Amino acid sequence: MSTFLKEFKFKKSPSKITYFDEEPLKLSNEFIFFHNKSKFRKELTRLQYLFKKFTKIPLHAAGIRDSYLKEEYSENLLIVLFTTSEKIRKSNEFFESISDKTLDPGCFYLETKSDFMLLVSRDIEGLKYGIDTMETILKQVLEDYINQQKFDDYIQVCPFQLNHCGNSL
Repeated sequence: MSTFLKEFKFKKSPSKITYFDEEPLKLSNEFIFFHNKSKFRKELTRLQYLFKKFTKIPLHAAGIRDSYLKEEYSENLLIVLFTTSEKIRKSNEFFESISDKTLDPGCFYLETKSDFMLLVSRDIEGLKYGIDTMETILKQVLEDYINQQKFDDYIQVCPFQLNHCGNSL
């Protein structure tokens, strides 16, 4: 069994990050970057290319079907949900645990559990900072995976919650 990164390095410390000692997110080529607004779809391209660079497998990006997401979430939040097609059908469940969080302009919330990575913001500025942070984290995870050269194991991301406002990390 391979080990995986338990902490990430950032140029600038996040406002708040909490790591959990739980089952990691195990990535496969079935994962897709789902989004709820086409206006920021192009921002996900760099995450897709990041995976292609390291694994030679480009991951897809797709919109979240309206029937999978409550209107209150879809209308008030900008969302990137990195999960499988099977899990996206239960996307409202991902939001129940964060529905009480307030996000100011320019802020984002990023969470990883064993079956998803969720990025939420109220505006495009916060979303872009969040995508920058996802890219930083995923790049470290992929570099670590390649360095370990245990290609029979899954690429794994440790569970965490991160809140941040302002510039990229």
